[in-house]
Amino acid sequence: MTSKRIFFLPCLLALLLMISACGPSNTVRLLPMKPAASVLPAPSASTIAVVKFSDKRTDTASLGLRRDNSYFTTMDDTAEWVSKAIADRLSASGFQVSYTLNASSAKRAAPDYILNGSIEQLEVRETSATSFEAKIRVNYVLANKDRVVARQPLMAAGSTTTFPNNSAVEQLLAETLKDVIEPMNEKITSIVQH
Repeated sequence: MTSKRIFFLPCLLALLLMISACGPSNTVRLLPMKPAASVLPAPSASTIAVVKFSDKRTDTASLGLRRDNSYFTTMDDTAEWVSKAIADRLSASGFQVSYTLNASSAKRAAPDYILNGSIEQLEVRETSATSFEAKIRVNYVLANKDRVVARQPLMAAGSTTTFPNNSAVEQLLAETLKDVIEPMNEKITSIVQH
């Protein structure tokens, strides 16, 4: 019985060390966001061209800070992640949506509306071994063929306390982005359908 206890203690210690080493890595994936439900666009639905947002953050390679002062980074295109999520959400609302890399391509397609904007802040911070905070701030501009019809900054912040792993950070960023996109979708929908 004593040898089992002696063996159990080092195994428990090794397990705890392995679990503590399973925290999130510095590289985070930006998960594609698909709306829960969608409406098929009618043939007469308004057309909206979403132009890839510009990334105006000071350090576009970083997603934020870890507690050890190293950086969260990503291999994904942050501006494309944000812009495609917006396009997907508008499409799910029943609009005919196209995605373009620049405004000149959007204008050539002659949509009813062009949506573009900029990412001002997109970061995640590790505040403790099990806690993370995220902030996303964007500015967007919606224009019809004649003029700008909406210009608005939007910001969302979120936090989570969970078992430390990359999926927790990825999910927090996705939820925070959703909190930016939903009010944008509501505002654009009210303008376009008015």
